[in-house]
Amino acid sequence: MNLRIANMWAKYSCPEWNKIRILRKFCRLRYQKTAERYWMSPEGSQLTRRYKAGEVIDTYPKPYCLQGFANWPEKGDKKNYNLISDQSLCVIKYPTSYCAWKIFEETGTWPRKTSSERLDAKRWVQFLQEAGYSKVVDHPSEGHRYVGVNPDIGEWGLVVWLEEKHKKGKVLVSSYVKKRYKKWWVKEKDFTWVLIH
Repeated sequence: MNLRIANMWAKYSCPEWNKIRILRKFCRLRYQKTAERYWMSPEGSQLTRRYKAGEVIDTYPKPYCLQGFANWPEKGDKKNYNLISDQSLCVIKYPTSYCAWKIFEETGTWPRKTSSERLDAKRWVQFLQEAGYSKVVDHPSEGHRYVGVNPDIGEWGLVVWLEEKHKKGKVLVSSYVKKRYKKWWVKEKDFTWVLIH
């Protein structure tokens, strides 16, 4: 995977550098396909096998996970918008994109909302419902996959992926925090748990 080319596609998918809408869409599809091709590559496949064998590791694909990808100062205003989104339209290197990736990795389908509303992490229970995941549980059980939502953490809320490890009211989770992979233990009761499968 060529990072320079991936960054070129990402840059020209943004209104800040490209005013032609159809070309922006084409460029977006190019860098998104790069991520999916990485997932199917020998390196990406090996990470997935290790993860499915029980190793808690970062499988978020390249180029999304690379610190050098789309590392320009972010602008969210409509005229100069330059945020890079994944196939679920979640901004990369943020918790929502990471959890959307984990859902894709687990199910083979990227979750997508059906409304035109902005659904940040704090509103991800609604996002997941729109994507077809509506079962909310108080206590996640082992052997299943869940996304945890806490709307009260930070300005935008936090979503996490539940790893299959439980101990005394706590669960091991993973996500992207400050644009980097993180795994840590949280209190089960601090999150709303949505069943993925």
